[in-house]
Amino acid sequence: MSGRRTLPGVARVRITGDDAATQALLDVLSEHFTVTDPAPYSGGRNYLEVDTRPAAREAAVEDVAAAGPAPVRAFEHRPAEVPSTVAVLMARQIEAAHQHLSAYRELVQTYGGGLIPDWHQPDREPDNPVHRSLSDASHLVYDLREWTSHTAHASGAVAVLPEVIAATPEQERAEAVLYPPGEWCAVAGGTMPQPGEERAEETWQSPVTTQLTGPVPEKRYSARAYGRSIQRALPAVAGTPAGAVWEAERSLYAFVCQHWETPGDTPADLAAALDGLDELADTFTSACTFTLDEIGRRLDDGLLVDVDRAAFTAAAAAVRDQLGVEEGRVAKLPYALASVGRTVAGARAALPSTLDDDRALDALAHARVLGALDGKPLTEIRAELGRERHWQRVRSKTRPADYTAADWLRRAVHWMHAAGAGTYNHGVHLAAERSPHRSGLPIGTPAAADERGGR
Repeated sequence: MSGRRTLPGVARVRITGDDAATQALLDVLSEHFTVTDPAPYSGGRNYLEVDTRPAAREAAVEDVAAAGPAPVRAFEHRPAEVPSTVAVLMARQIEAAHQHLSAYRELVQTYGGGLIPDWHQPDREPDNPVHRSLSDASHLVYDLREWTSHTAHASGAVAVLPEVIAATPEQERAEAVLYPPGEWCAVAGGTMPQPGEERAEETWQSPVTTQLTGPVPEKRYSARAYGRSIQRALPAVAGTPAGAVWEAERSLYAFVCQHWETPGDTPADLAAALDGLDELADTFTSACTFTLDEIGRRLDDGLLVDVDRAAFTAAAAAVRDQLGVEEGRVAKLPYALASVGRTVAGARAALPSTLDDDRALDALAHARVLGALDGKPLTEIRAELGRERHWQRVRSKTRPADYTAADWLRRAVHWMHAAGAGTYNHGVHLAAERSPHRSGLPIGTPAAADERGGR
């Protein structure tokens, strides 16, 4: 590298890629041209300038010669002679390793407390062993990937050698044959494509395979309601542009159906849901806005007829008002949810208020429902609490409800939350109930019973 900040009148390059791919490209460029030190650019890219003049190329060659012979890298070794199907499997195995390493890097970068900087800085050496090891591993995996591409080409698996930059259509097809697009191996439930199996490029867009034709039906769509003026949305809208909305509704409804188990959610679970609802509100607001805008545009252009324009305008304005949408300002609902999230940052779980007498403690010690759950994970106890609450609510319609077991389960999950326990230990829980101040855990304050009877 030259260390220069600018090179007037030369090519300006922006690179998008992980450490290994970026460094490999920089190595190739610096062998033939004079380049500036890369600088971080928006979107995780790096910006640099390349001097392609003959004099600059000669200077770069001289710099390389002065540095002495570079160590032989894996991709410079002669290709192996293997069957073409084996070559494809080798390529996909190394691609799987690359995906896992990239996913691992992202986890360390996000949760590792600054071990890996948020912005890729190829001109800066890693300053800790974890970052250094990960950078070395990325380079090694990339070298093996390049050698595997040469092996696949030599074995006849692909007609041309895939290239990283300025690829021809043939080279792009070769890349897809060896390294199918998408994060098929780094995601839960992902499977490795077998030789001959093709996978489409992954996209945020929901696939649209059909559309609803004809006039807007008099019957409105609904997920669960019944009636003369209603028709079921799914599967009628599946595969249409609106299908993604109804799939999102189904996912959110599944979350709402967990309300019986919600007392078993940890504070972090609740905060994560709140953050998700903040993002959801923002996305929901955008979806409503651009859908209303598109209908309004078609009315303005005369492309939508048999519509009560005044009624539509009033109804659309009411929607925007309910969403808190104002021109040039942040939507109110997402902003309010984000504000709520900030108020609970750093919150900790506490033990329930202490039991009043020895009889209550003795009843807790002999509670069958808790003894049967000894050693069970928090998720199972949460589910049991939800079942018990739901059953007592149903029972209360014909006879008096008995929430004793639900109260014991509630105390158990709150102890687990406060103690950070992943599995239930009846003995340790009982000891904390008998001597809460000795447990070292936060102790809550008494609260009024749920007046709605839902407990």
